[in-house]
Amino acid sequence: MTIAVNLSTKLIAVSANHLSELFDLHRAHAIAVRRFDAELGSVHGIGLADLQLLHALDRAPDKKLRRVDLAAALGLTPSGVTWILRPLVKRRLVRSEAHEHDARASYAVLVDAGRELLADALPTARRIAAELDLGGP
Repeated sequence: MTIAVNLSTKLIAVSANHLSELFDLHRAHAIAVRRFDAELGSVHGIGLADLQLLHALDRAPDKKLRRVDLAAALGLTPSGVTWILRPLVKRRLVRSEAHEHDARASYAVLVDAGRELLADALPTARRIAAELDLGGP
C-alpha cells in the first residue's frame, strides 16, 4: 500500500512538473510573439503569424497552398488561416485562386509584393531570433 501511495505521489509530482514546464514554455512563447509582433509590425507592418504564413507559401510548390494544407502546415484551423489571410489579401501580398477541379477549395497564392515583403522581413526576424537566443544549441 505504501508503494502505491509513493508511486501515486511521484506520478503527481512528475505530472505537476510537466505542467509547470508547459506553462513556462507557453509564457516564453507569448514573450517571443510579443517581441516579434512589435518589431515586425513597426518595421514591416506584419506580425509573426503573417510572416510564418508568407514563409510557408514561399516554400510551397508554385508558391501556393490550399487553405486546409496551409492550416495543417501552420498548426492552425482553416478558420484561423482565413483570419490571418484576410488582411494579407487586402494588402495584395497574397491572392486567392480557385481550385481547378474542386469548387469548394481555393488556394492562397504568394504574389510578388508578398515575396518582397518576406525577403525584407526575414533579416529582421532572424535578428530578433538571435537576440532571443532561439537558435538552439
